[in-house]
Amino acid sequence: MAGVTKEEGWVRLYPISFRHLPKERRFTKYQLVRLRMRKHEEARPESYRPDQESLVLGEVLSSKKTWQARKDWLLKTANASMCEILRLQREHGKSLGMFKPRCAPDLKIEKADKEWNDIVNQLHFFEEPDKPLEPIPFRFKYRYVCDDAHCKGHEQTIVDWEACELYRKLRDSETSEQAVRAKMRQKWVEQLWGGDKDSYLFVGNQLAHPRSFIVLGVFWPPKIGDEQQMKLL
Repeated sequence: MAGVTKEEGWVRLYPISFRHLPKERRFTKYQLVRLRMRKHEEARPESYRPDQESLVLGEVLSSKKTWQARKDWLLKTANASMCEILRLQREHGKSLGMFKPRCAPDLKIEKADKEWNDIVNQLHFFEEPDKPLEPIPFRFKYRYVCDDAHCKGHEQTIVDWEACELYRKLRDSETSEQAVRAKMRQKWVEQLWGGDKDSYLFVGNQLAHPRSFIVLGVFWPPKIGDEQQMKLL
């Protein structure tokens, strides 16, 4: 799980066996939580080992006022580009971040391969064998150019749980693979990156491949005009 603290900025919390948490401890996206944690033994500076027993749920940050409560936590952590995050990884070991691409990413859908299965196996490492996750036969990727003058483009796998869940729903409701692909594109390109959105990417790297970043999710608040900005100020 990735999150942001006021003191440390971005943090990675693992292991968290979310599906085995009691219902009263199951947090949702953009929810404040309080818990004890200690620095993880591995090398990435953002990684912490959480005490799941200490987890206390707090407020779910509202999407009202153009997501302002969520922006207050997240936008101050944003980097200028993916290329900058890669430079910071090389120099300081940075492994989590967010940024705004130069333009809307393109969605690539391909058949699952060994690398995707390795990623899935890593995500399943702390799951109990009696509750296995269903593998997805497709791999979803974003291709884009970031806002760096020398950027040659990036292609990164999407591991957002919402992408896999949408695929499962479409698989059960649509009559063809072509229709599934079209609906996936409608959500992950047209809706999340439409002209009325001011979207950013959440990214993180893999322990075994620190220069290889994957897409953890999309932050997609609505765009605001000058008049709305003045009201917020």
